[in-house]
Amino acid sequence: YDDVKTHEPLITYKVDVLTGDRAGAGTDAEVFIELYGTTGKSGSRVLDNAQDNFERAKNDSFGIEIADIGPIQRINIGHNNSGFGAAWYLEKVIITHPLLNQSYYFLCGDWLEGNKCQVELVASDSDGNASLPLVTYKIEVVTG
Repeated sequence: YDDVKTHEPLITYKVDVLTGDRAGAGTDAEVFIELYGTTGKSGSRVLDNAQDNFERAKNDSFGIEIADIGPIQRINIGHNNSGFGAAWYLEKVIITHPLLNQSYYFLCGDWLEGNKCQVELVASDSDGNASLPLVTYKIEVVTG
């Protein structure tokens, strides 16, 4: 399937993007995604809305209106590395197919930065934690 489908009725895939809970995790760079299904692909789409997107420990929701490309197998997601502090800690992406009422989970748990500003992720049919939660330690120093 080399070309994006354009002749079929459009449906809206729900895309939830979760930025991780790490210091400096958010980005103001332009974030893009491409969906790959069993019968086609979406083409690269910029993820943007009226909200302040991709901030630390935040879930951002988007709709991508395209022809039905079947169950989602993989995605390519990244950013254009623009602006100050463009590095982004992507926790995971959840895509919901509106006709199949099926969610696909793409776990990342990694920084997208420098010359690694995009990543290809393979679908999982179950949710999970892409990275370990932050833990606060109490350290007591005794000198004598």
